[in-house]
Amino acid sequence: MSYRVSFDNVQESLNLFSNQMKKLEINRETLIKETREVISLCSKSIILLHSNKILEAGALLEKSSLLIKKLKDHVIFDLDRYLWPAEQEYVEALILKEIMDRKPILSSYDSMNVSLNAYVTGLLDCIGEIKRMIYDCLRKNNIDFSSSLFEIMQSIYDLIYPFSIYDNIVPGIRKKLDVSKRIIEDVRVTMTEEYQRTAFLNQFKNISNTA
Repeated sequence: MSYRVSFDNVQESLNLFSNQMKKLEINRETLIKETREVISLCSKSIILLHSNKILEAGALLEKSSLLIKKLKDHVIFDLDRYLWPAEQEYVEALILKEIMDRKPILSSYDSMNVSLNAYVTGLLDCIGEIKRMIYDCLRKNNIDFSSSLFEIMQSIYDLIYPFSIYDNIVPGIRKKLDVSKRIIEDVRVTMTEEYQRTAFLNQFKNISNTA
């Protein structure tokens, strides 16, 4: 007696698989294309922030937020990793803006509507931008705000450092922490030299006034 097999169920399953793969590919291509726009907008907003054009930067960040929200509809299966770079750039730019606005409480990941991975790595990336802010303030002799900014960057590092053990889960977090540590030490040296210079100048003025 011959043995015959029906492949109807197999074909049906493969058709479903084909449809899923096509949908996956379309959504992947959309994420890759559109996240570039988000990253570009956030990069421009950071440049504007350093030029003290806060309102213009805020407008770009609002547009970025809307784009990220729209792109989340395309995150299926494991495609969320394609959205992380854009979310990370958005976190970096928005946190920087909030610091420049001198907000007492910085936004949480859920209020930003981003993934936790992007939130953590975006915070670390912000340390480099804070360094630039500090140097700009020092050039303007704004020692007090520079000191506040240094405390912020140090606090961000201290809060995230314990998570370095998850580098195998959140790729790059340990490297970002190492880079942040070097940045903080560079800023510490610069600020120490600035404090010493300021103290010397004040002492010289006092001697000159009493002479």
